Amino acid sequence: MQSIRKNNSMKNILNAVSGITLIALVVTIVVLLILASVSITVVFGDNGILQLAKEAGEKTNEAVKSDLQDIQNLEDTIGDIVNNGWSISKVTAVTSADGKIVPVPKGFVASKIKGENTVSDGFVIYEIPEGKNPNWEEDKNKDEILDVQQDYNQFVWVPADGVGLEYKQDKETWKNIEYNYDQYNDCWSDEEKIEERKASVKKYGGFYVGRYEAGVPESNGYDTNIKYQDKVNENNRNNPKIADKDLPVSKKGLQSWNFVNQTTAKTLSERMYEDSPSITSRLIDSYAWDTICTWLSDEVNVTSSVSWGNYANVDKNYTINGLYSIHKLIYDPWELKVNEGNYSKGLKEIEARAVGSFDYDVIELATGISERNKAKNIYDFAGNMFEYTTEIGIHQIANGEDMETHAVVRGGSFNEPANLRPAVVRHGGIPIMYLDVGVGFRTVLYLI
Repeated sequence: MQSIRKNNSMKNILNAVSGITLIALVVTIVVLLILASVSITVVFGDNGILQLAKEAGEKTNEAVKSDLQDIQNLEDTIGDIVNNGWSISKVTAVTSADGKIVPVPKGFVASKIKGENTVSDGFVIYEIPEGKNPNWEEDKNKDEILDVQQDYNQFVWVPADGVGLEYKQDKETWKNIEYNYDQYNDCWSDEEKIEERKASVKKYGGFYVGRYEAGVPESNGYDTNIKYQDKVNENNRNNPKIADKDLPVSKKGLQSWNFVNQTTAKTLSERMYEDSPSITSRLIDSYAWDTICTWLSDEVNVTSSVSWGNYANVDKNYTINGLYSIHKLIYDPWELKVNEGNYSKGLKEIEARAVGSFDYDVIELATGISERNKAKNIYDFAGNMFEYTTEIGIHQIANGEDMETHAVVRGGSFNEPANLRPAVVRHGGIPIMYLDVGVGFRTVLYLI
């Protein structure tokens, strides 16, 4: 009997344990199903591991494609440099905002100002010393001129690659313009170094031109605008004393360097970067001038420049803010009365004057102070100052016997009417030692 009770007790215990084990099993299975469901969601869901892995893979592939494209672009750039024979120790290949590769000479940097970083609009470089970090688009002086434009020399890239634009002396396109190649076609020539310039342009696909007319550096106190008759009389044709340290500048808002003869303008231009291993600086030549005229002609009228140049007659009112000098012009007989070195600074309204009207004030402007007088980021290429070029020739003077060396000037001036002196004008009747309030110069750069 006692044995039977023990067996029943053991059976009950086993049944109880079996029940607990079954419950545990069910709970375990349920937990495993839940974990499996969570794991499946984590692995296979919209934000699951596999989806994330897939997206990561796609992003990696995109990054690889981007890197491969960057490598290809670099290879293309290097290929351009190698194929063109660029001297990479002297220039840096910079891609413009419109996708063109531009050779920037050492010592210069590409502009970071909007509107100055495309080749089509005029790619601007600045000569900024190493260690200088200008605030490109914010710091301005009281005349609203950006500090960087007044503090550093600037030049504009002219893309004369021989395909879209050719570097050449153009004797045909504008030959019917008064005072152009129709009158001085055979007796004028540029200096012998023109072949070196052609080679540079062919190698690099262009050249640089001064963004502004050559200006007088503020530091030397050289006042070009002094009494007119005291400068151009026959007994005083030598240029005012120019110290060896004097260099022209290509900066905004300064006096244009006028009252300079062609010989001195040439010397000053060559001196500007004579120690540079990357560039040679030269007085602008006829090839460069004609090439620039062709380049500008898709934006402005180079044969009738009254709408974008500073001439004795202008076609509309506009406002300037900067340095200027007012001169009195009297016609018949032609006479120009010049202030005795007096400049004014600030706002000035320029009034429109019709062609053929005379006996009024004419205004000499500082370099680049009018946005109206700009084309492809080059200022005052039409008007303000006649500009000497390297073109010279032997010209018979009035008595019909003596011969005199003359220089060619281009572009017209503030004291001349626009209809007679458009941007393409080529006037060869200026003696190389001539000094005038309305004659200055501009420098160009050729890469080595």
